[in-house]
Amino acid sequence: MKTKYILCALGLTLLSTSCSDFLDEDPKGKLTPSTFFSSQEELDMSTYALYRKVCDVQTNTNPTIPSWQGDDLTTNPGSNKQDYAQVDAFYPTNANKGVEAAWSTSYAAIKASNYIVLNADRTPTTEEEINIAIGQAKFWRAVNYFWLVRRWGQVPLVLDTDVNYERPVATVEEVYEQIEKDLLDCVATLPTDYSSEPRKIGTTNIYITKQAAQSTLAAVYMAMAGWPLKKTEYYAKAAEQAKAVIDGVNAGTYEYILEPEYKYVYAPSHNNTNETVVGISYSASFLWDEDSQMTSSNLFESLGGWGDGWGEIKFWKEFPAGPRKDATYNPKILENNGRNGETNLLDWWDEKIPEQHPMFSIFTVGEGGTDYDYTKPASYDMCNGHRHRLIRYSEVLLWYAEAQARAEGTPNTMAYECINQVRERAGLEPLQQGLSGDAFANAAFAEHGWEVAGYWVGLVTRRDDQMRMELLEQTFNERKANEPIEVAPGVMRKNRVEVPANVTWQGEKSIYLPYPSTDTQLNPNLKR
Repeated sequence: MKTKYILCALGLTLLSTSCSDFLDEDPKGKLTPSTFFSSQEELDMSTYALYRKVCDVQTNTNPTIPSWQGDDLTTNPGSNKQDYAQVDAFYPTNANKGVEAAWSTSYAAIKASNYIVLNADRTPTTEEEINIAIGQAKFWRAVNYFWLVRRWGQVPLVLDTDVNYERPVATVEEVYEQIEKDLLDCVATLPTDYSSEPRKIGTTNIYITKQAAQSTLAAVYMAMAGWPLKKTEYYAKAAEQAKAVIDGVNAGTYEYILEPEYKYVYAPSHNNTNETVVGISYSASFLWDEDSQMTSSNLFESLGGWGDGWGEIKFWKEFPAGPRKDATYNPKILENNGRNGETNLLDWWDEKIPEQHPMFSIFTVGEGGTDYDYTKPASYDMCNGHRHRLIRYSEVLLWYAEAQARAEGTPNTMAYECINQVRERAGLEPLQQGLSGDAFANAAFAEHGWEVAGYWVGLVTRRDDQMRMELLEQTFNERKANEPIEVAPGVMRKNRVEVPANVTWQGEKSIYLPYPSTDTQLNPNLKR
């Protein structure tokens, strides 16, 4: 087995919780202190098992369906995409497959983390090795609670390995306090570099480092500064963490880069790019449990793909032209994906394209797994080894820029330098000095939205940005009205998903997902 895939694959026989909800146990697959943590090898095995569960959180699109609330994404209202369409229109049911998958996979990863946190220090090895294992566990526990608290608000805070069918929900603030504590522990104990596989592949750290934890903490502080906590003083903390990472890069201490050309940001040829700050590594084994099953997720169904995520028309139109837009969406669509030798390139609004929406190309690859060229047929392999880029260095630059401006009221020189690095690569003119704090911060906010557009596996998606800035109701209203938009001279189009007439905005109940029915039947505390 190739070492680049070891993190997902070695966990297959070590930790298996195939249940549909996090309260159930499968004792046959449970790591216990009596059978593990008796050697360095077993400590490593427990970490591999954790990464196997981390892979499950994103191996297919189901757990990422909450991202479809964002104004960048929409989908087919028919076909087999009804669960995506429900979230897109802000009325998911408690039986929605995305609701169930996002909940259960995150809690499975949390359980795997808890086993390590509670037992790793029993291992007869060095303090450094114990810190590395516990650091990986605390990091992924924090990340999964970060997903849970933004999708559901109040959730059970599970920090043990007990089965408790009446566990109460914690407040949003309590969940964030635990997330912050875990990440601060990671910053204090994790190394800045690793030396061997599978912890490091080439020049890329696969295991979580101090600087990866700092970057994640910046994202968490940004969320805490906005809705629902509105602790605006946390913008200063976010800027502090992001600046520490940027300073480390500028000093040559940290490995992160901006890819010189945006077309390589998600390209297979740059899969282990050091623009990725936090990533999840996958194989292309077609085992359905360790590969990234998203190769066909952007390619329209009419072209032979899955077409899970379509570009929303208004967002596409407002997206600034340039190399970033050309690498995010297909500039043109190859008729029939060239299945019969076609070479004709069409606009997405051409009547020959049934979907009538912009088509993302982020996850698409060329035949044989090569970098995608929209003028040539796309691959139908379904699965690939795409390394999911949960956080990229461009995001850290933008988080610093926005957070510093919001914290201090006026953007400083470093904030301008950060945002202009990102804009220059995108083919945009630099922002000129003299903007107000709000205008500059909003520009950085918009820039982040374009950087992560359509990338539903990101740690901070467009949906998450909009939630923080209380913009989801605006998106709901725009979807409800669904006004036609001029996409070319004299050509009007509107989004295919329609918000049902009886669906109204209900504040938190519209933003947060319903608790999954599988768990509400077991835990009476899971109520809205």
